[in-house]
Amino acid sequence: MSIEDIKLGRRLALSALALGLAAPRSGFAQAGAYPSRAIKLMVGYPPGGGADILARIVANKLSPLMGQPVVVENRPGAGSTIAAASLASAPADGYTLLLAESGILVGTAIYDKVAYDPITLAPIAALGDLPYSLVVNPAFPAKTTRELIDVLKANPGKYSYASPGVGNIAHLSAEMFQKEAGVQIVHVPYKGGTPALADLVSGQIPICFVSLPPALALARSGKLRLLAVTSAKRSPAAPDTPTISETLPGFNSVASIFVLAPPGTPAAIVDRVNAALRDVMAMPDVTADFVAQGATVETSSPQQLSALIRQELASWNSIVKSANIRME
Repeated sequence: MSIEDIKLGRRLALSALALGLAAPRSGFAQAGAYPSRAIKLMVGYPPGGGADILARIVANKLSPLMGQPVVVENRPGAGSTIAAASLASAPADGYTLLLAESGILVGTAIYDKVAYDPITLAPIAALGDLPYSLVVNPAFPAKTTRELIDVLKANPGKYSYASPGVGNIAHLSAEMFQKEAGVQIVHVPYKGGTPALADLVSGQIPICFVSLPPALALARSGKLRLLAVTSAKRSPAAPDTPTISETLPGFNSVASIFVLAPPGTPAAIVDRVNAALRDVMAMPDVTADFVAQGATVETSSPQQLSALIRQELASWNSIVKSANIRME
């Protein structure tokens, strides 16, 4: 064999090696180019609300980990079911995600038709829980949950309560409370927590189930009385505030917060985003920001989130049917 033959053989071998390295060898290798452009993170509520704030906290930290901008897009309406429907019809390429909460699961029970099936949406990761608060006007004759129950039992159907709207988790928390406490309160739905709290503070309505952060701020200024939170454990944002479960053992009503992708999103992309979200949620400043919004932090695998969604679908649907809650 001549020197020229050896040189030719080496050139051919190097060319073959280069081609082999350039060729994608698996689905994961193909997903290695992801993401190559901006990612849209939808949220089903208006700007400035709790879910929107959490989405922006996550997006800001997720962007550098993904190497591309993560842009929050608000798609409010119908208890976030509009955003969920938009996700269901988006391309399964990882460039459209949804920061959702349990409201999209309730939507399938309270609306006659929704344009998505939560079971088919690709689960990526759970992020945490968002408890709600039970508050009363300062003039109301109850300073504890037990005293509230006693007043309501002595006056069935006399008092009313406000919630941010029909079918949201605050509303369902109140329905759970009525059932487990054996009381009757008249529901007055509002278009959001802000007007509900405004009427509570002014004395137009005596009781309210609402997100924790705004209630906590008003309680500190003496404009309302914070009786309890709806989570099984006390909130890090209000460690001195009892839970309803301390009076009604086993009571637990929170909105789970999680990230979803369109149906059929490749597993490699799901795993990539899941890993990045776990890193985000492990950051101390993210935990602190979530706590400031009344939320707790809890991550999961896609498989664990899938199981959680199925479990919550069953439990929320049971509450909706028991309370006969429907929307046209």
